[in-house]
Amino acid sequence: MKIQQIEVIQIETPRFYGFVSGHVLVKIHVEGTQEIGWGEASDSRSDDVPALAKSLNEQLVGQDARQIHQINELMRSRSWPSSISDMHVASAIDLGLYDLNGKVQGVPVYQMLGGKVRDRLYCCYPIFGWQVRDDFEQAASYLQRLVDLGHHLFRFYVSGDAELDDRFLNEMKSRHGDALKVKSIDFSGRFKDWQEALRYGEALRHHDPFHFEQPSRDMRVSAQFTQRVDLPVTWHIHSLQQAYDAADLAACTAFNVACVAGGPTHIQRILAVGEAAGMKCLIGTDQESTLGVSAQVAVGISSVQVNLPCDPMGPVLYTTSPAKQRVRAEGSYLYPFEAPGLGVEIDAAKLADMTVVSA
Repeated sequence: MKIQQIEVIQIETPRFYGFVSGHVLVKIHVEGTQEIGWGEASDSRSDDVPALAKSLNEQLVGQDARQIHQINELMRSRSWPSSISDMHVASAIDLGLYDLNGKVQGVPVYQMLGGKVRDRLYCCYPIFGWQVRDDFEQAASYLQRLVDLGHHLFRFYVSGDAELDDRFLNEMKSRHGDALKVKSIDFSGRFKDWQEALRYGEALRHHDPFHFEQPSRDMRVSAQFTQRVDLPVTWHIHSLQQAYDAADLAACTAFNVACVAGGPTHIQRILAVGEAAGMKCLIGTDQESTLGVSAQVAVGISSVQVNLPCDPMGPVLYTTSPAKQRVRAEGSYLYPFEAPGLGVEIDAAKLADMTVVSA
């Protein structure tokens, strides 16, 4: 089952609040079957789609598409000619190979990853502090929409103004009561000293989040913060070395991992480090379109290490998708496709409407 051709397609999908995300799709053709493997570099824009397609074809045509781990090692060892990160490119190919092999074998991707340990993935919707700062009531309307759609879980990216953030979260509690739940307080690595991070965290702790997210980009600062709070503290983990360092320095008590970090093949290894280190784990990011969300759900429901609420919520975040059917989102849970591979059927007309450039 040798790879014959890889197509690269740049698409755009608007978010509900107006921002437009790009996604780079790959379409993997192999000999001996009509099945196609679809992958996605989520929330990414390639500045030169033809150059990326040329490089991928030069390196991958002739490779055995069944050798997922071998190809993933190759992908992560190379630098690719694109404004997309190398790990995003590796992720797109990894997703495409899982999709292809699942279709050929007649099984969903979660089965290839070991089978279900849970039936659904508990996930949240993002609210950004800059939205609250720019327009308090507009930000509030996003949570009203969330409740109206039957969801309840959201995570909050801090604005930098703890008083404003506290006022917003108090007001949302006043309006919605138990119909809303804060999943996490996300610091996005903004603090350079643990005392400032701790003061900010203590100001918002009474909103009872499941965890704090990445107080600093400095692991030693995060370690000081982590020692002083009574909630899990998560870090975005992209590599095995980073996982080891975070555990060694006690920079966090939980790993936040996502398919954009090299694809399911790579993040399964990171999750294994987390399990060995006694870390809680979650599936992170809110940035995926339907192919990426399907992969995230497949990893999350097949991983015993995933024991915190997760971040993907593309079916609610984006207003459109190239798929005929989007991932089912009900009550802040995402459900896997049961069809073979990623289970995503691409709608040719929708894809054409969203395509910016292809090669």
